[in-house]
Amino acid sequence: MRFVVSGRSMEPAYFSGDKLFASGIIYKLRKPKTGDVVVLRDPRSERLVLKRIRKIDGGKYFVVGDNEGRSTDSRKFGAVPRGSIVGRVCFKYSG
Repeated sequence: MRFVVSGRSMEPAYFSGDKLFASGIIYKLRKPKTGDVVVLRDPRSERLVLKRIRKIDGGKYFVVGDNEGRSTDSRKFGAVPRGSIVGRVCFKYSG
């Protein structure tokens, strides 16, 4: 799936306007792991957001933005279930 970054929560790795491709197929082959950058559904609004998996605990994923001072993430809304994760970022593209 295509995803366009909105906001500053993942700076300096990803900037607002960056175009990314995320794949959910990879998680049919393996489980999400710490360090993966993922597109997920914000549990408060169902809006798609970009975060990094910080830790995994009891089948739930604690996700954070790289720019922690500018990120609303699991520190605010709690760990998310596997079903909230749409896919892992595979690459950035232009066009």
